[in-house]
Amino acid sequence: MIYLILKALHIVAVMTWTGGMLLQACLLRTMAHRPLPLMPDERGVIGAAVRWDRMLIAPAMLLAWACGLALAIRGHWWMTPWLNAKLVLVLALSAVHGMQGGSLRRMLDGPARHPAAWLRHGAAVVLCGVTAIVFLVVLKPA
Repeated sequence: MIYLILKALHIVAVMTWTGGMLLQACLLRTMAHRPLPLMPDERGVIGAAVRWDRMLIAPAMLLAWACGLALAIRGHWWMTPWLNAKLVLVLALSAVHGMQGGSLRRMLDGPARHPAAWLRHGAAVVLCGVTAIVFLVVLKPA
């Protein structure tokens, strides 16, 4: 029963985290083409996204990591190639999440700056990463 609860929590956390990262990616892509400095309403939207990240998206990422590691321990999967590949991809997605959140915070703090050019493709990076992870988890290739 514990395994199923962990699995359900992991899935909900991953869905929340992924949705939040896609929201951040869309916002960064939209704001990348705006003239600087930001208008008050644009600052309000970015501020709301930063608060949403702190209250929901980052905790969902941490819960996904915690439940995922607990599942790996319970399943005795540490030496499996698919889990190692998944961990690399999840680490990369965690880094992308940090860069997206940092870019949004930098747009609010100090002189407004446009996000890094590659973050315009953040949604594609997130979707490709999540797709690869799902295939690894479902197929568990040797």
